[in-house]
This record gives sequence, C-alpha cells and structure tokens, in this order.
Amino acid sequence: MKKRRLIKSLCCFFAVLLLLAGCTQPQNPPTETDTMPNDIDQDVIGCYKTTEYSYLTAVDASILTTNLNEAYLLLANKEYPLGATYVPSDLVDLTCPKYQSSRTYQLDRRAANALYAMLAEMKAAGIDDVMVASAYRSYSYQVSTYNNHIANERNGISEDAIACFGYDYIKTNYLDRGVYKLSLEDATTVVQTYSAQPGKSEHQTGLCVDLATSEEKEPLTVAFELTQAFAWLSQNAYKFGFILRYPNGDEDVTGYTYEPWHYRFVGREAATDIHFGNLNFEEYLYLYRT
Repeated sequence: MKKRRLIKSLCCFFAVLLLLAGCTQPQNPPTETDTMPNDIDQDVIGCYKTTEYSYLTAVDASILTTNLNEAYLLLANKEYPLGATYVPSDLVDLTCPKYQSSRTYQLDRRAANALYAMLAEMKAAGIDDVMVASAYRSYSYQVSTYNNHIANERNGISEDAIACFGYDYIKTNYLDRGVYKLSLEDATTVVQTYSAQPGKSEHQTGLCVDLATSEEKEPLTVAFELTQAFAWLSQNAYKFGFILRYPNGDEDVTGYTYEPWHYRFVGREAATDIHFGNLNFEEYLYLYRT
C-alpha cells in the first residue's frame, strides 16, 4: 500500500494530538472535509477486527490485546512532552537477554510480557540472538544522555551534522573558517534529530524497547535493518502489539530520524491497523480520533 503522508502544518492535526496527549476525546470533532488530508485512508482503522493471527508458539492473546486502552496509546514526542514527574505505574525488570548483561532494564508489565512472547516466537522461527539494548529511561537519565550527546557533537563535525545542515553549510560556516567544532546552537539542533530532549523521549513511557542482535558490530544503528531480526519484525511485530516507531521517510511527521531498532508497544489492535495501513503512530492517532 502506498505510503500515506500527513500535512504537518494542519492546525487540526495538532489540535487532535493535544487532546490525545491528555487522553481525552475531542469535544467538538472537526468535520472530515476540514481535517482529513486527501492521501490518508480512514478505512484502515478497524482492520484488526477481521485479521486472523497465526503463531508458531502458544501465545496468550490476552497479553497482547488492550481493547485500545488509552494508557497504551500514550503519545510522547517533541510537541507533547511527558514532563519531569511522569513515571509509569507498573514497571518490571526485564529478564530476557540484554545487550549489557549487567544492566537492569525495565518495561511496563504488559509490554514486557508481550516482548517475551515475541522473542519466543522469533526463537521458534530460528532467530535466537535478539537482545534488549534500551528500555525505560527516567527523566534524570534523559538529562544525562542528552547533555552527553551535545558534548559529543561539539567535539567535532559528525556525519549527523553534515546530514542535518548539508555540506555547503558546514563548509561555509566551519571548514572555510578553520573551525572544526560545532557551536552550541548547531550541536543542539543536530542532537534533536536523533535524541529527544528530556521529558520528550518515548522511552519515558516504559512502552518501548531498542533491540540489537549479534549480527551488528554495535547496537542502535541503521545496520539493524540488515539483520534477520528486522526482516522478521517487519512482518510479524504487529501480531504482538509492537510497531516500528520511527519509520524511514516519516521524519517530518514523527520528528525523528529512521530508527529500525526502536519498537513501541501499542497493543495488537492498534499495531495491526498501523501495519496494514502502512502508517506511523502519529498518523494512526489522527485517524483513530477523527
């Protein structure tokens, strides 16, 4: 199905998302002609009702389904932060394989159980080297990580900086002047293409994980898309309630660059609609609430 796009400047889009951030229904839903971009098909919503799910392993569907509970449709992005005080209510320590075995990773309980079921299914399919490289991140952890990213970007001119600004900008403003370190302002701009400001990271929801495999030289790079795990996830993650949160080419809507390793639990119903509708999460929420 051809990729659908949102027109990011639509005022109604942000109005709907603002309501979603508070987990409330729109009191005065806008009319379809005023709100629905021409290139998004609302008929994809609800396809989970007729989808047949098949598994190699014994799967408890009650773990994967949420009845579209608002708690699992929580939106966290650059426009709608969670804030410094938000902490998920039911975090558990993950017991699955971890990229750094000595570290403790946490996830929402239902999301964790869905992850275990998905990893068991992957193992049954012959993919047994998948590890969690990151999960829940507290606000204070985000502060530390964000500041470290900015410090690293200010140490030189990275490929991310060139991709962000373009080589001509870097050459004119830095290289031609004999300057080889980014300004604080430019470093911050670069970092915000791949790392959320504190309070704006989806990891704070406790509903997403970053995955890695032994096929990669290092975790959390686009090399993950070349792995067997990614190929399997692209076809099957929805069956376990997970979605690829930041798809390739959707940066203008999600606000973040492509992250093939980052998977978000939304429940099997929403994940199915997103998968077969070829949507990103923001697009899905827009359709679901209009």
